[in-house]
Amino acid sequence: MKGTKAAAILLVGLCPALSGCVSLAPEAEGVRTTKIASDVAGCTVLGTVEAHPPYVGPNDGMNQMKNQAAGLGGNVLFVTSYNVTATGMAYRCGG
Repeated sequence: MKGTKAAAILLVGLCPALSGCVSLAPEAEGVRTTKIASDVAGCTVLGTVEAHPPYVGPNDGMNQMKNQAAGLGGNVLFVTSYNVTATGMAYRCGG
C-alpha cells in the first residue's frame, strides 16, 4: 500500500512537468460535476463534451471535460460516461 501511495504522489508531482498532462483551466475550477440527472433539471444545456486518451495524469479525462464545459460557458458538467472515452453534457445552472 505504501508503494502505491508513493507512486501516486510521485505521478501527481510529475504531472505538471510532463507535456501530456491536462491542466484545469482557471475558469474550469468552478465547474461542478454530477452524475445525477435531477441536478441539472431546469438548467440550460450548452453542448456535449468528450475526453479522449491518452491520459497521463489521473484527472486528465475529467479536466478535459471540465475545460470544455467552461469554454461553452457552463458551470455544471453532467457526466454520462467515464470509461476510456469520457462523455458528458455542459450545463449553465442558476442565475
